[in-house]
Amino acid sequence: MAVPDSILVIGHRNPDMDAIASAVGYAWLLNEINETSYLPGRTGQVNSQTAFALDRFGVDAPALVTDVRPRVGDLSESLPTLNEGQTLLNACQTIARTRRPAPLLDAQQKPMGLLSGAGLFAHLAEALSSTSVLALAKEFDLPAETAVDSASTILNNEEFVRDVLGQVMRSDQDDFIVVDDNGRYVGLSRRATLMAPPHRKIVMVDHNELAQAVAGLEEAEVIEVLDHHRLSTIPTAVPIRFYVDPVGSCSTLVLERAVEVKKSFPAGIAGILLCGILSDTLVFRSPTATPRDYAAAIKLARMAKLTPAHADDEQAMKAISELGESLLASSAGLGNRSGDEIVSTDIKFYEESGFKVGIAQVEVSNFSELASRLDDIHEALQKLVDTQKLGLALLMVTDVVRGNSRLIAVGMPRIVTVLPYPRLDDDTLDAPGMMSRKKQLLPAVLAALAQAV
Repeated sequence: MAVPDSILVIGHRNPDMDAIASAVGYAWLLNEINETSYLPGRTGQVNSQTAFALDRFGVDAPALVTDVRPRVGDLSESLPTLNEGQTLLNACQTIARTRRPAPLLDAQQKPMGLLSGAGLFAHLAEALSSTSVLALAKEFDLPAETAVDSASTILNNEEFVRDVLGQVMRSDQDDFIVVDDNGRYVGLSRRATLMAPPHRKIVMVDHNELAQAVAGLEEAEVIEVLDHHRLSTIPTAVPIRFYVDPVGSCSTLVLERAVEVKKSFPAGIAGILLCGILSDTLVFRSPTATPRDYAAAIKLARMAKLTPAHADDEQAMKAISELGESLLASSAGLGNRSGDEIVSTDIKFYEESGFKVGIAQVEVSNFSELASRLDDIHEALQKLVDTQKLGLALLMVTDVVRGNSRLIAVGMPRIVTVLPYPRLDDDTLDAPGMMSRKKQLLPAVLAALAQAV
C-alpha cells in the first residue's frame, strides 16, 4: 500500500450535514476541473440528518478518515516473497529480479526473516572459502532459511511513522518487514522513506481551525481552504488557496464555485448539497441565511430534479421547504440517546484568551423533552470539561419550530457567570431568538472568555 495519490477533501470533526455535503460536492467538482484525483472524506460517523439525506438521494457516505498522519503501511511496498523450503537459488533469482531483499515466510505467511543480496553474498563467500566450486554449487540447493537474517526489525502497518523512527534510527537495516495485526506479511518499507515520509495533501472544507480538523493535520499539507466560519487558521509553509465567505452554508460556496466554471452537479450530489444548505440555515430560519443561500438552493433543487425544469422559483421553494422540514424532522432530538451522545454528536472546540471551550448543539421540536434529561446532560458536560481540560462546555438546545434556544453550561464559574443570558428555574440559560451557534452564540462566548481573563 502506498501513500494515497489522491488529495483528501474533508470537513471538521463531528461532521454535520454541511461538512459531509461540501466534502462530497467539492471533491466531485475538483475532479471535474483538475487532472489530480480528489477523494472526499469524513472525520466521524454521519448523524441522523446526513443519513436521511444520503439515503434520500442515493449517495454513499465518504470514506472515514480519523487520522492523516502517515502510517508504516502507507509507505510499504508489496514485493515478491520466498516460502519456507525454497532454496538459496530461488532467493538469488528473486533478489536479482527485484533488486530488493526478499522476505522469507512460513506456512502462515508470517515472516521468518529477510534475505538480502549482501547477506547471500557473505554466506556463499564463506562457503567458497572452505569448499570446492563443485561443492559450492550444491549450496544453492540448500533451504533459504540457512542464510536468512532472523534478527530483522519488524514493523506493524498500523503504527504511525513518527512512533517507529527510534527503532528505524537504531537499526542498520535499509529495508524493514511490515506485518499486519495478525503478524502476516504486508510488504517492505525503505529506511529513506520512513525517515522522510511524504505528507498527505488536504483540502479543508467547512472549517479552518486546527482544533476542529482531522487528527494529524499538523503532519499533513493543507493546500486549500473553503469555509464560511470565523478565521482561526493553521500555519502553512507556502501560500495556499484560501476562501472564506460569510454565507449560511459551505455547500453554497461549493455550488457557486461550480457555477463559476460552468459545471452542473449530478442529481444525487446536488441533493445532498441542498440538504447541507437547509441543515446549516435551519431551512432559512437562521440569521446566518443570506440571499445567496436561497439562490444556491433553487439552483441545486433543479439539478437534483426536486422540481420540474419549468417550475418557477416559488414552486421550487415550496419543494425545497418540504424537503427541509423532512430533513429537520429526521434529527434524533434527545430521544433515548445517552448524555454523552447528545453532547458529542455535533460539537466544536475553540481556543481563545487562553481558554479552550466546547460548544455542542442539538435540535428539538419542543423544549418539553429537555427536563428529564438535564442530569444526564450535566454529567456528560462535566465529563467533557474534565477529559478535554475545558474552561467551558456548553450545549445549545435549539427549538427549530419556535426559533429559540436554551443553554446548559458547565465549567469555570468566572466564565459561566458572565454569559449574558438569564438563568431559568431549571438552571438552564434562556436564549430567545437564538438559532446560530456561529453567528449568535460564539461571539457572546468569546466576549465572556475575554472578560474572564
